[in-house]
This record gives sequence, structure tokens and C-alpha cells, in this order.
Amino acid sequence: MSEATMQCPKCATRLDTHERHGVVIEECPGCQGVFLDRGELEQLIDAESRYLAELPDGVNPDTTYQGRHRRGIMEQIFAR
Repeated sequence: MSEATMQCPKCATRLDTHERHGVVIEECPGCQGVFLDRGELEQLIDAESRYLAELPDGVNPDTTYQGRHRRGIMEQIFAR
């Protein structure tokens, strides 16, 4: 199905397509739904895991300033 004909299954609004870090994401501007193809969620989870693994040793991402205020890949992907 081409990008021009992709419609939201919930509200029938034309989907916007975004490419982020090699993953194509379809987003509905009407209902704010986000749609991923098979395997793309796993790609996003893997990218987030790689990002967190690169934090310096001894850094607890849940309690440090860097961790609490980090911009992980999930936030980067969905932030505009």
C-alpha cells in the first residue's frame, strides 16, 4: 500500500509517515495513533537497549540526573 493511500484504521485520517533511526513509523494526526510494521517495535526496543548500555559504568539510569533527563531513542523518535 502506498503512503498516499494509507489511512488510520480507527478514524480513517490519512497517516503521516516518518523515518526515525531506520524505522518507518506511521502516525495519525487525527487520533494520534502510532502504527509500526512487523519487527519495528523490536528494532526500537533494541535501539533503546543499546543506548542505555552505552551509559557510563556505575550510572543508574533511574536515579542519576543523566538518567532521569536522558533522551532515549523512544522519546527522540516520537518527539517533534
